Amino acid sequence: MFKEGPFPAFLHGLVEYVAGALFIALPLLLDYDSGAATGVSIVIGVILIGVAASTDWGLSLNNQIPKAAHFALDWVLAGVLIAAPFLFGFSGESTPTAIFIAAGVLHILLTIGTRFGAKADGEREARAKSSSSKAARDREASTSRSASGSDEPDRRFVREGDAGGDPAAVQAPAASTSDRSSARRN
Repeated sequence: MFKEGPFPAFLHGLVEYVAGALFIALPLLLDYDSGAATGVSIVIGVILIGVAASTDWGLSLNNQIPKAAHFALDWVLAGVLIAAPFLFGFSGESTPTAIFIAAGVLHILLTIGTRFGAKADGEREARAKSSSSKAARDREASTSRSASGSDEPDRRFVREGDAGGDPAAVQAPAASTSDRSSARRN
C-alpha cells in the first residue's frame, strides 16, 4: 500500500507536531504584514496538530484517522501549503510566501520518505496468524471429539438437572431471575 521510506511514522508525527506549533507561532514571531497570511498560518498549524493527534499511530491521542487517510491528507495539505500564498492573496509578502512554499515541498518529501505501513502490516499479519491458529485449534478439538466415537453433545455448560445423570458433565449453577437482574445492575 505504501512505499517504505527511511523515516519511521513516529518521526513523521513528531515533525507534524513541531511544524504545527511553528505555523501557529511564526506569524507572531515574524510579524506577518498580511492578516490572511497570519490566519492561514494559524489554521494550518491547528490542522497539522489535529491530524497528527488523531492518526492511528504511536503519538496519537485518539486513533481516529487511519494511516492511509493521513497519507492522503498529507498530499492535500502539501498542495494547499504551496498554493496558499496565491489562493489567499499574500504572495506579495516574501517571508510567509517562502515559508509556505518551503513547508509544502518539505511536507511532500517527508510524506514520500515515511514508512507508514511497516508496523500496521506486521500487526495485521500477527493478528491473522493468531486467528488462524485459533481456528485450527478449534477444528482439532471438534475433530478429536468426533473421532472419539462419542455422538453426545458437548455438555460443559449444562444446567442442574439437565445433565441426564452424566457425572462427567460440568454443571453450571442455575441462576434465578432475580440473581440475573441484580447482576445486570452491578
